[in-house]
Amino acid sequence: KEAAKIPPPKDISLETKDGVILRATYYPSLLGKEAVPVLMLHDFEGSRSDLAPLAMVLQRAGHAVLTLDLRGHGESTTLKGSTRTLNASQFTNEDFQLMVTQDIERAKRFLREENNEGRLNLEKLGVVGVGMGATLAMEWSRLDWSWPPLVSYKQGQDVKALVLISPEFTFRSLSAANLFKHAQAGRRISALIIFGETKSKAYQDAKRIHGMFERIQPKAEKPEQRTLFFIPLKTNLQGNRLIDEKNLQAFQIDRVVLNFLRLRLVEQDYPWTERRSPSQ
Repeated sequence: KEAAKIPPPKDISLETKDGVILRATYYPSLLGKEAVPVLMLHDFEGSRSDLAPLAMVLQRAGHAVLTLDLRGHGESTTLKGSTRTLNASQFTNEDFQLMVTQDIERAKRFLREENNEGRLNLEKLGVVGVGMGATLAMEWSRLDWSWPPLVSYKQGQDVKALVLISPEFTFRSLSAANLFKHAQAGRRISALIIFGETKSKAYQDAKRIHGMFERIQPKAEKPEQRTLFFIPLKTNLQGNRLIDEKNLQAFQIDRVVLNFLRLRLVEQDYPWTERRSPSQ
């Protein structure tokens, strides 16, 4: 009976400022201003369909989830007014930076509009990233925390939690280290790091990122205050393979992610606010 109430996912198109048509899927919540929004970012040469099993788990728990095909991936291969097809395998370093400054910013704008309609609470934003998507999530979190708050309008500081699945420390011109160049972001954002520990590079990258968080985050005096979680799994599987329908349950990743989001977002006191810019 409960499952029947869950709204069906909606495929949508989001146009970036530089004219890329991003295809995305929105999994709405019924919790209104109480809904925690979760943005999900796929791995290199992946697509949003890889994220669907976990997205559906999160939606069933009441979260408002947005998955998108980053430029040059999946169905996001067209540029407005152009016949050129975008292909990530031909991308330059600048193209990967545009995923941060254009694609993820456009996704955030969609979530801000949903916030203003009272359908979610943007102050409780979580981002799930897989492989390259985890590196992008960290790069974009620094950007989100870099927008100066205006007197009449809060522009950023929304992302409060990151779920990093097989994170890559660097990917092309992207680097996880850039998050920690922001004085507050690395201290204020909770993180859950999940990876297959029997692959040495995955272990090294995850351990390095964990260490950077650990050095600057306040020490938790009580279990409920803990902000950093490091989950090595006894497998060499990584990324998308860890979050397919079978392994989500086999490794209890679905339960771990839900518990983390409950602890660090659902149960935290971040009141809903309207987020319209003065020009709106």
